[in-house]
Amino acid sequence: MTLLDYFRESYQINDELELFFDQHMELKEFQKGDIIFEPDSHLRYIYYIESGFTRIYYFKNGKDITHYFFGPNSFSTGIESVFYGKPSIFGFQALAPSRIWMIPFNPIAELAKTDITVNQIIQKVLLDSLINFSNRFYKTQFETAQERYQTLIEENPALFQNASLGHIASYLGISQPTLSVIRGK
Repeated sequence: MTLLDYFRESYQINDELELFFDQHMELKEFQKGDIIFEPDSHLRYIYYIESGFTRIYYFKNGKDITHYFFGPNSFSTGIESVFYGKPSIFGFQALAPSRIWMIPFNPIAELAKTDITVNQIIQKVLLDSLINFSNRFYKTQFETAQERYQTLIEENPALFQNASLGHIASYLGISQPTLSVIRGK
């Protein structure tokens, strides 16, 4: 679903708002493995994944750690960077050929001061991010690695066609050998 289709369906945007988004957003295509932005970048965009598969990652003690996966029809950005002007601790990478809409945040933030629909869009993107990361934190704290793996398979089977076992293991907070043992059960 294109970004404008998503906005039309979810928010019933008017013609003026549709024109605004059409003038400000940009569609880019990324190939598998492309880095969309690096950790420590200053971000200016909110990203809408129209198609493909991506991940947010960071480096810890020289290791590449997957923080979250994003599939079609989802939003991503470095919230601390876009909203607070700080460098993002995260990077963003395409794990499959991906079509991604880049929406510059500054014009949207200005319009949100006077447009309730734009405010609702920003609110939904933030709340979805908060809920997703809160659920991830809960699972990490209270589920076993086996339970987290099983939930991941049930909630996101496409992940296993797009992400490497290393990415999946780091997302689950386990080593690749441990993931292999869990998969063998």
